[in-house]
Amino acid sequence: GDRSASASAMLSLVTLTLSLSLQAGLVPNPLTVFISPRARVPVALFGWGGGGKKEEAPSTTGLSARDADFARRQDKLAARQAVASTAPKGQVEVTFPQKGNKVVMAQQGEPIGKVVSRAGMRVKFDCKNGRCGTCQVRLNGRAAAKVCQGATIPGGATRKLTLTLDNP
Repeated sequence: GDRSASASAMLSLVTLTLSLSLQAGLVPNPLTVFISPRARVPVALFGWGGGGKKEEAPSTTGLSARDADFARRQDKLAARQAVASTAPKGQVEVTFPQKGNKVVMAQQGEPIGKVVSRAGMRVKFDCKNGRCGTCQVRLNGRAAAKVCQGATIPGGATRKLTLTLDNP
């Protein structure tokens, strides 16, 4: 009774709105009215079926966005590899944030104590056997190394390192 009357009134209102909008040219994409078996009121789906044409970003090289991103990443990788090939093997750029981001070049396997002294800083010691943690430094803000235990600059693929003294 009441529901079917309100549903048909709603359907006629949607139909009237659609016909007026289409005549006025207000609706750019075709509008589809879909009545689901479970829905009590009609549901209007705008742009169903992908009718409109999307504008793409202007491309100077004619590549898709994915290919352009890939090319950009490859260029950056080539630039990094060129810089790495000119640097001596095993060289690490060590940055000291507590010294105004001072940069010191070091070799992999070199004792951290020597590198810190080259940067013009001093490492504090207390027990000299690693129990107190006074001489502890942080590598890249994470791993802890104790200078009194003979900690060295890590090897492997390390090219840049941030060294922070826990007790400056």
